[in-house]
Amino acid sequence: MTVKQEPVSVNWQTLYCLLPAVWIWALYRIEKLRLALVILISTSFGFSVLSGLLAGLLPDGAGMYLIMPITYLPQAILAIVLTRKWSKEWNEKFS
Repeated sequence: MTVKQEPVSVNWQTLYCLLPAVWIWALYRIEKLRLALVILISTSFGFSVLSGLLAGLLPDGAGMYLIMPITYLPQAILAIVLTRKWSKEWNEKFS
């Protein structure tokens, strides 16, 4: 199945990145899903290792509250930045 070759709304694409599983569709629409998966999975792994190391240094229970923000927030910000950048590039093809 091919993607419709039409401009996309950058603001809607950004909103889709905030919703779980919908970001997959947003990146598919601009034909960057495979590249995004490689980038986001590798960064997710890296942040998970980092948060695990930090959680091990803190007293029991305190590390649990750091794991979620350290792993999710940078990945969400990265997904938003990449989607906005790639959506603008996608729209430039039709200008």
